[in-house]
Formats: sequence, C-alpha cells, structure tokens
Amino acid sequence: MIMRWRRFSRALRCAIGIILCVGIIQPVFARQEHGGADSGETGHQVEEKGHAAEEVAHSFPHPFFNHLGMPDKPGMLSVRVTGYRQGYSEEPSRGDFAFHLETGLYDRLGLHIRNDAIKEGFRTDVMLMFTVLQDIEMESGVSVFLAGEVPSGTIPEGEDDVIGAFGIAARKVFGEMAIFDGNVHYVPKEEMVEYEVSGVLKATQYLFPVLELEGEVMEDESSLYLLPAMKFKLDPGRFLGVGSQIALTSDREFDTRALLQLDMDW
Repeated sequence: MIMRWRRFSRALRCAIGIILCVGIIQPVFARQEHGGADSGETGHQVEEKGHAAEEVAHSFPHPFFNHLGMPDKPGMLSVRVTGYRQGYSEEPSRGDFAFHLETGLYDRLGLHIRNDAIKEGFRTDVMLMFTVLQDIEMESGVSVFLAGEVPSGTIPEGEDDVIGAFGIAARKVFGEMAIFDGNVHYVPKEEMVEYEVSGVLKATQYLFPVLELEGEVMEDESSLYLLPAMKFKLDPGRFLGVGSQIALTSDREFDTRALLQLDMDW
C-alpha cells in the first residue's frame, strides 16, 4: 500500500508540475497571439512567418540526443544517425549506434521515433508531440507528448510489453543566434523521470557549438551527463557532428562516450 501511494504521489506531482508550467506560460503566448490578430494580420502574413520559422529550423543543426521542443512543420523530415564508443576509464570500450527520426504530420502535430542503443537496447521510443502554445513567429513554444517504449531487437523474456510515458517540452529560438530545447519525461511503470536540455549556438555560417545535459531520476539512484560537441555544416540541411559525453554522477552507465553524428533534414 505504501509503495502504491508513493507511485501515485510521484505521478500526481509530475502532472501538477506540467499543469503549472503550462498555466504560467500560457498567458504570455496568448497575449502574443492576440496581439498578432488585433494588428489585422492576414493569412498570407501568417503563412510567411511559418515559412520563416522553417528556414530558421533548416539553417540550424539538431542537438545530439535531445528531441526538439516543438514538432517539425507538416512535410518536413529530419534524421540523425549516430555512432559512438563508450566505457569506463579502466575497461575496454564498446560501440553502438543510435538514430532519431522526426517529421511533421499536421499543423502542430509531429512524430518522433528514436533508439539510442540499437545493439544493446531492446526498446524504441515512439512519440506523438502536440504544440499547445507558440509565439506569433511560430518558432518558440511549449508542447506536450505521449510516448511508448516499443520492444525491438532481442527481447528478454517477460519484458515484451509496451511501456508508456508522457511529458512536456519547450523550445526558445533567439533569431539566428541560438536555439534552446528541453523536455521532461515521466515513465510511471519504472517510476522514473528523464530530462534533457540542449543549446545550439551559431558561431559562424558553418560552425555550431552544441551543449547538452541529459539525466534520469529514480527512487534509489540518479544520473547526469554533460555533452559538449561541435557540428559542421556540409550543405543546407546537412551537418556532421563530433562530441564527447561525460558522466557527472557516481550512478552512471559509462564514464565517457565519443560520438560521431550525421544530421540531415528535408
């Protein structure tokens, strides 16, 4: 009974946190949207701003592992393919691969599929994200999402069920200077909270520094990783990234991880 109450309490706190975040931010975005409507903005002007938002997103690379705070526009498709080697300082390292696929389905609605450990993991995340708030430029906003960790690869016996998760994400675009994304996942079955925060800066037309924080919080342990990286523009919508992920806590899956990523969008 005590364990059930703890699970319910964590879920309740997470839900309250999401509601409070949306409640605090909503009036700001509502004023911005009403401001655009009151100024007599035409549908053509709104469409032009939507295209401008696509151009900004197209000119910046994605983070390494963090998913975006808002879904892509309908018709857009982005793919991230990553190879990495990780291990502990005094042990042989091992290699693995990851992929992220994101696409816009309808206005404000997008699909995100990812697997961060194709060889050693046995689940793939499938996520539907909906933007509930966005600014007048359609660049920054707040989204909610539902996700399922779907079994894939070699499944251990008794672990072939789908694990559900939900959460909230946000994105803030600072013109052509920087883009920040963040999200919080709650996985009720595992009593776990996952969080990711990333910033992508524009140093030059072809050089983009990237900084990410990624962590998990569970009842008996928590982990936190820092990922400083760099992405190089090859062509419009094509980037090559290199980085090194470092564990900052004693609870960890590895000490260091070296990454190479191909980042593409259409």
